[in-house]
Amino acid sequence: MRTLLSILAVLAGLIAAGSASAEPKQELSVAAGIDSAYDDNVFNGRGPDYVNRINPQGSYHLIDPKVKVDASYLFGYWTYAFGKADNSYNHRANVAIEGHPTRRLTMRVSDEFARAEDPGFLQRVGVVAPQIGIIDNVADATIGVALAPRWYAAGTYLFHMATFDAFSAKQVAQGNTALFDGGEHDADVAFNYGVTRKDDLHFGARVQHFTAGPQHESFARWDLANTYSPSVGWKHQFLRDLDWSADAGPLIYQELSGALNVPGSPRDSGVTWRLGSRLKWATPTWRASVNYTHDLLGATGAGSAIWADYVYGQVGYHYLERLDISVGSGYFRNGRAIDQAFAFDGVTADALIDWRMINNLRIGAYYTLRWQETGPGAIPPGAPTAQFPNVTRNVVGLRLLAVLGADAKPPRREVHE
Repeated sequence: MRTLLSILAVLAGLIAAGSASAEPKQELSVAAGIDSAYDDNVFNGRGPDYVNRINPQGSYHLIDPKVKVDASYLFGYWTYAFGKADNSYNHRANVAIEGHPTRRLTMRVSDEFARAEDPGFLQRVGVVAPQIGIIDNVADATIGVALAPRWYAAGTYLFHMATFDAFSAKQVAQGNTALFDGGEHDADVAFNYGVTRKDDLHFGARVQHFTAGPQHESFARWDLANTYSPSVGWKHQFLRDLDWSADAGPLIYQELSGALNVPGSPRDSGVTWRLGSRLKWATPTWRASVNYTHDLLGATGAGSAIWADYVYGQVGYHYLERLDISVGSGYFRNGRAIDQAFAFDGVTADALIDWRMINNLRIGAYYTLRWQETGPGAIPPGAPTAQFPNVTRNVVGLRLLAVLGADAKPPRREVHE
């Protein structure tokens, strides 16, 4: 965390220097969105309801040769027509700062904080959220150096923390299995070598540290495990708009004494593997990607680290800077580290159509599917039920968005990882 603060201080100095230089570009936007949706399983288990959402938001961008800043805040006030849940207040704040102190040096810090009283406000990769409010925070810092014309080195630190609200008396009486607040720390060093104009070779090493604590009390009370993982990867540019990359390596898992506090957590060390691969295609009109990941994750509510397989593909299209269509679908499966039987698997699907009627007004429609089922490793020893329920959830909605400022122009077209 001290490294993160040091980088932030340097970048703050760069912002001041950039603001004093020749006319940096600053963009400010405000927006207000209204959604009306039918959700057939509110809170992943409470049944159907009509949900109305009011979503004001604001953003700020600073663009300068030496520093870039992107900051935004989104507030979600959600109401439930049939009272399947109390009205919820949801928040998401993002900030990312990237600076270039010298021609060879790049520094970046970012942070995303989310408070989701309704777990549907927060999309979690590889696991469906439980029926309770969540605080989720992801922060990272990177320092990159161009060592030579073909060599580039980078060091990255990532911190992920998740805490869960306490169960209500009714949920306790129903026998809901306790969750665990959790934290994950990743430190990564990477070296990239440009073999040809179209091919890059990657060498990396990563250390992870997982922590956990009782629900709604502490994400760092118990030290659960460390992992150590070298990796090697390759990136190939097939065409100007099409590239593929993959990174893989063994993963050594070291159990720590705090794991004794979590039922079902591994009691020994071992070796497994990790793999990440992505195929990406992006043109001025079309965009598409397919991603596959097998890795260990923390801060999920399960207490122990979990292994997760996750594959997701998406396709997007926009027409004359007015119409934007995107479709995506994925499958995940996970279980307790390092190789216990799978606990949950599921499918996600999303479709969105967005029409910019005028610069300041957009209308859209969307559909979301979340499906999850339990597997043989879902119930921890001594627990009456699984920590996360079976879920089948369909959401269909309409959206109206009014925008003022720089973001009133057509949105940036990009493939989200």
